[in-house]
Amino acid sequence: VGTLALAVTSSVAFANEDAGHHEYPHHHVAIFAGGGFERDGNHEENGAALGLEYEVQWSEKWGVGVDAERLFGDGPHRSWVAVIPVSFHATENWRFFAGPGFESNETKDKYLMRVGLAYEFSIHERWSVSPEVLVDFIEGGAKTYVMGFALEYGF
Repeated sequence: VGTLALAVTSSVAFANEDAGHHEYPHHHVAIFAGGGFERDGNHEENGAALGLEYEVQWSEKWGVGVDAERLFGDGPHRSWVAVIPVSFHATENWRFFAGPGFESNETKDKYLMRVGLAYEFSIHERWSVSPEVLVDFIEGGAKTYVMGFALEYGF
């Protein structure tokens, strides 16, 4: 929690320093909905994901954020995932991101590393929709693959 607060606070400070020098939004809030599966050895579980995303973009290319998702599986494991991704905005539309996080379910909390990519389609002045592909590498060797869409508002 302390690391999360430090990352967001320092990002806001960087964003405020050059707020008047760029036309891109510095803050992005999104609702994410998708589906995917988790593979752990020979066990596979399918499900849906619903979450919130927040990013502070402190420069044209870089941002940091917080993602929180609820994973609804068809098996006994329904979990929460929280991640602190660092984003690289390669172009105006393409965003690559990666960051540490954790998965929490009824039985155990596990660390994970998330990597992903998104392509942003502008639908109105500050609104966009982004298809996203995510892979979570979970402690113990499991992997979760998620595909979905984020509806984003930039300000």
